Amino acid sequence: MRKLPLLMRYVMRWLVKVLAVAVGVVIVMELVETVLMMWGLRSGNSRVIRLVTWYHRHVTNPVMVRFFSGRSAHAALLHHVGRRSGKAYSTPLTAHRSEDTIIVPLPYGTEVDWLRNLQAAGQGVVELESRSFTFDELEVVPADRVMALLPPFVARLFRLHGTKQALRLHVAGPA
Repeated sequence: MRKLPLLMRYVMRWLVKVLAVAVGVVIVMELVETVLMMWGLRSGNSRVIRLVTWYHRHVTNPVMVRFFSGRSAHAALLHHVGRRSGKAYSTPLTAHRSEDTIIVPLPYGTEVDWLRNLQAAGQGVVELESRSFTFDELEVVPADRVMALLPPFVARLFRLHGTKQALRLHVAGPA
C-alpha cells in the first residue's frame, strides 16, 4: 500500500482541524442562541427577542429549509401565500402531528407574518414526516388545551420556553 505524499497528509490534517473548529463554532452558536431564546421569551426582553428573530430569519431558517424541514418528526415546512404580495413562501416551523391535527407552538405570539398570512388565506400546506398535508381549519388556542396531544418531552419544551399559545391545524388530507 502506497503512502500519501507529505503535502497531501499535511493538507488532510489541516482540513480535519478546520472542520473540527467549524463544527465547534456551530455548536457554540446554537447553544448561545438557545439560551438567549429561552431567556428572551421568558423575560419578555424585546431586544433579545429581536436578536434571536433576526438570527433565525437569516441563519437558522435558510439551513432548515434546505436540509431538514419536512423530513423529520418535528421540523415542518409551511407553504403559504403572502396576504398582500401574493408571493409564495416556505417557512420552517416546529410542528407535531396527532391523528388529524397538527400543533405548532407560537413562542413569539400571534404577531408573526406567516400566521397572519395563514389566517388571511384560511388554508395551506405543511410538509412533516416526509409527507405533505393540506389543512382547511386553523385556530389559535391556549397551549394548555393542546398539551394532552403532545408527547411528554414536547410538552416540557412548551413549558420551558414559556409558550402560552399554539396553532391547531385540522388536516384535510394529503397534499
